[in-house]
Amino acid sequence: MGLCRASARKRRTRAAMQPSKIDHESLAKEVKRAQAGELGAFHGLVVRFQDMAVGYAFSLLGDYHLAEDAAQEAFLDAFRKLPTLRHPEAFVSWLRTVVFKHCDRLRRCRPVTESLTEGDERLTADGMEPATAAEQAEIARLVGQAIGSLPAGQREVVSLYYIGQRSGRQVATFLDLPLTTVKKRLHDAKPKLRRSMSGMAKQFLETNRPSRDARFADRVLRLASPDPSEDAAAIYNLFEAENHPARGQWRAGRLADSHADWNVSRVAFAPDSDDVERLVAALNAYDLTMRIGTAEVRVAGINGDVVHPDIAGQRGEILEQTAAAAVGAMRNAGYDLAITFDDDALWLQQGFTRGWRALTWRVATADLPAASAPALERIDAVHRDDLATAYNATHSGLTGTVRRPTYRLNKHPGLFKTYRWHSGGDTRGYVSVDPESDGCLWVDEVAGDASTCLAALRSIAGGLGCEELLFDRLHYKSPVGVRLRQMSSCRLATGTRLGKARWYLLKIIDLKSTMTKLAPILHERLLASELADWQGTLAFELRVDGTEEAVTVAVHSGTVEVRPGATGSNAIAGNQAMAQLLLGTEDPAEIVAENGIAVRGDAKRLLPVLFPPQHPQMENQAL
Repeated sequence: MGLCRASARKRRTRAAMQPSKIDHESLAKEVKRAQAGELGAFHGLVVRFQDMAVGYAFSLLGDYHLAEDAAQEAFLDAFRKLPTLRHPEAFVSWLRTVVFKHCDRLRRCRPVTESLTEGDERLTADGMEPATAAEQAEIARLVGQAIGSLPAGQREVVSLYYIGQRSGRQVATFLDLPLTTVKKRLHDAKPKLRRSMSGMAKQFLETNRPSRDARFADRVLRLASPDPSEDAAAIYNLFEAENHPARGQWRAGRLADSHADWNVSRVAFAPDSDDVERLVAALNAYDLTMRIGTAEVRVAGINGDVVHPDIAGQRGEILEQTAAAAVGAMRNAGYDLAITFDDDALWLQQGFTRGWRALTWRVATADLPAASAPALERIDAVHRDDLATAYNATHSGLTGTVRRPTYRLNKHPGLFKTYRWHSGGDTRGYVSVDPESDGCLWVDEVAGDASTCLAALRSIAGGLGCEELLFDRLHYKSPVGVRLRQMSSCRLATGTRLGKARWYLLKIIDLKSTMTKLAPILHERLLASELADWQGTLAFELRVDGTEEAVTVAVHSGTVEVRPGATGSNAIAGNQAMAQLLLGTEDPAEIVAENGIAVRGDAKRLLPVLFPPQHPQMENQAL
């Protein structure tokens, strides 16, 4: 089932229409557009190189259907990793290595295909016109075995030449070989296939090339950014068709009138039985301004995915591609980091790392201070500028929390009750709560003076007959949290109020931008430590899937500067687990030891100073 817009399905680019040489300049431009998130540009790359990818895979696997599978997986993998390709002009050789990796994986998981010897009588069989599917399958098998009998170099050239209908020069470029070598291998292969099988192989490979129609490309590229005016209703309908307690909240405010980023979010389309396109899957991304100490970074928060029940069997495949498309668009959209939760397997596959667990707090109502509560005004639990100001002031400097506003109509519209207190009309604080059926008061948000918040909560809980309070994802270092931890009945647990062991997962999207925003706070920490006089450079090297992004933080004469590239002998190098260091999810020494992060030179002394534990926590109303 092809999941792409109708306009994309109409594009047809036949292999025979390709120029005799690969124009590396135009190719680099197309790759750059695809890296910038232009789905049409990536679709063009798929159409342009689908035949060569399948041909190369066929030369390695000897099975056409497996070759198609491997090539499709390779394009999906390339789509995910395309932003990491540092030299767009090297796309062809890079794609070849990606195809090889997926073919190698398939070869390890299946028996080796039997190859025919040069004297096998089946190689000279004539008159094998396919009259049935079984005969066609037999021809495919024989052609695969025949080509498999050739030496590796000749297999590659024959498969690419016939499946791709490419010139010898293009085949040479794809294989990174001299043109003379390609011509000689093709010349030497033809006698070995013999006259009859050579014709059969040529006919089979040419008639089965992917560019014969749009199905291969459509199976690879299925996604688009949603148009809020055209696609929102269909997205809401998908969520409402799910058997989920929150199914009605997306239309009411969880997606509508929220901080959703429709340009980075992704939806998938598929034709119905009448070939009319319909929206069948969606994944939501939200634009967050998150605190890391006193610094703020731009984060793409991912929450909410849905697949039409008619294609539930393809859910994993569709969400994998949808997630890859969304992540691929984030850097060009200006994000520093990405954060999500739930479905650990999906997001770890997308290169995320585990960050922190959600925290829930429980405390007896009787343990709260018995001070007089302020005069409370019941108001709607929706965004107000005065509430946002109070919240931002209370949570300043708390890592993981998100600047308001977020959901304009609340993440759970109609669920919470908000009480504010004021002086002379100016809001001084508020709490947002919901009484649970088990006699527990769910506390969603608190803002303002800690003693006043707790006194207000005791008054509300007592009036509702709640003997216990549950604080959902309250920050460990928040003023209210500090007070709660001194109470004998206080219990902290990882997970959500529903018992889910929720991990927040992280990914660095743009290392240079992130470190530029963190540099001032790193300098502040340095100046407040025993290493205040330290000067020099500290390199950060992020290594993922064979690629590297590096920056250097230079500290000299009381100033700090972030430069591209890695310089000097002091360095911290590792994979995406470096995000844990930046947010202070655990003791830095433990993060380094558990994730194989390399620490060189003075970085060993700087590590605990620059990256102390921050106990990050992201509140319910953020994402």
